[in-house]
Order: sequence, then structure tokens, then C-alpha cells
Amino acid sequence: MPEANLFSKINNLVKIEIAFLVDLVALGGFFSLSTNWSHLFYLVPLLIAGTFASFSAALFNNVYDIDIDGEMKRVSSRRGTIRENRRKYSIIALIMLVISIIIGVLFLNIVSVIFILLGFASYVFLYTIFLKRRTDWNIVIGGVAGSLPALAGSAAFSGVISYGSLFIALLVFMWTPTHFWSLSIKYVDDYRKAEIPMLPVTQGVDRTIFWILVNTIILFIITIIPAILNFPVLGIFYRLISIPMALFILISVIILYNKRDERSYKMVFSISNFFLMFLLIAICFLPFSFPL
Repeated sequence: MPEANLFSKINNLVKIEIAFLVDLVALGGFFSLSTNWSHLFYLVPLLIAGTFASFSAALFNNVYDIDIDGEMKRVSSRRGTIRENRRKYSIIALIMLVISIIIGVLFLNIVSVIFILLGFASYVFLYTIFLKRRTDWNIVIGGVAGSLPALAGSAAFSGVISYGSLFIALLVFMWTPTHFWSLSIKYVDDYRKAEIPMLPVTQGVDRTIFWILVNTIILFIITIIPAILNFPVLGIFYRLISIPMALFILISVIILYNKRDERSYKMVFSISNFFLMFLLIAICFLPFSFPL
């Protein structure tokens, strides 16, 4: 269908699913500080500014990576579109970034705007330009880009960085390697052909699976800390589902470690998506929480 093709084309350019996750992280940060319904006004500019910044970063990433897209089957479909209109898409990305800044300055706290810009810069400059083609630590260090929206959300109306948003930032940072290393196993041949030093390329698939297990054990421990210590900062809903979700992702990685087949690493990738999404949604229900 034409509509489906259009959505697919737009998604290839601006990565809508990443923008959704960025917005969800920002919402988690927002609700980790505010349970006051009068603050909900700030959600609209926060989500608009965050979405435009995410779209802009993704588009700049695609423009910069045009030389390697042809080597990767997963993204080769966008290569012709961007190559023929590189200047146009660069201008569009810049316009989206400017819109994000203007909305943030007009309606949000300046501290929130700074974190939105840092998130953009860490993805475009730190990850895409500096780390991606140089080191297999690219995903680990570059994961800071996914953490910063939590701080932007917390600071949206008051400029205050909550303990909850710092925890969310840490959670997202530790989630990133498990999520993207499992994806990189699937596309290891693409990354090898494009000479991108993802972990499966530099250390092999078996070693990558080992590090996924190590990272997930650390992620498991971090995830359950609020429930084990009964910290109220993220709300009752987070504490109720954090242990089951942490067990769910850890078990899936243990299965991957034992089986090491295609079905297993696809399962880890999918479960990691649901893991973070459900935890963030639980945090967003903080205004409805009540003490245990």
C-alpha cells in the first residue's frame, strides 16, 4: 500500500521507533519528579522538542553514513534517496533541530533544553562521527545519548534533576549494550563488510554473547534495586514489575548463551525492547502510585 511505503520511507530517514523510545525515556524522567497534574502542560513541548531533536539526529546520522549504507542490506534502501538529496536532507535536519531549540527555549526550562541538545550532540558527534567507525566501545559509550532524555524530562518545568531520572539514565545506559549487541549479531556480516567495528566483528559472536550475559547481569542488579530496597522514588508500579521483567530478560540471555542460535539472539533483541518499554510505562504511572 502507498501509505505503508510512505511510512517506511519516512521511518528509514528519521527512525520513528527511536524517537518514540526517546520520548518515553523523557516521560519517565518527567514523572520521576512531578506527580502534580498542573505540570502536564509541559509534556506537549517536551515531546515535540524531543521528537524533532531525535528526528534531526537520525537524519544527520543517515546523511553522514551515506558511504557505508550501500554495504548494509538493513539500510541500503535509503541510500539512493539520501545520496540524491543530501543537501536537502541536511537542511531539513537543521530546521528540525532549530524547531526543537525554539520550542524548548519558549516553553521549557533552559536546563532541559541543554540536555536535549546534549542528547542530539552525543548521538551525532560522539557516537556517529567519533566512535562508530573507530572502536567496539561505540555502543557502550554512545549509549549516553539514550540516557540524556531522562534528565531533559526531569528538568522540563523546574530545572531540577531528580534521583529518579538519574536512575532511569543509568538503566537506559546499561540496557543499550544488551539491546544493540544482540542486534549487531544479526547484522554482523553487514558491519564486517562496511568495516564498522561492532563487537561481533572485532571479538566474534561467541565473545559478544559472553559480554551480553555480563552486561545483562549488571542490568538485572540495577533494575531490581528500587524493589529490593523499597525506594519509593519510581513508584509502586515500577517496583511491582521490575523483578519479573529483570528475570525475563536475564533468562532470555541465558538461553542465548546456551543455544547461540539465530532464534535466541532475535528473542533477546525483542525482549529487550519490551523490557525497557514496560519499565518506562510503569514509571509514567507514578502519579497514580500510592505507598506500599
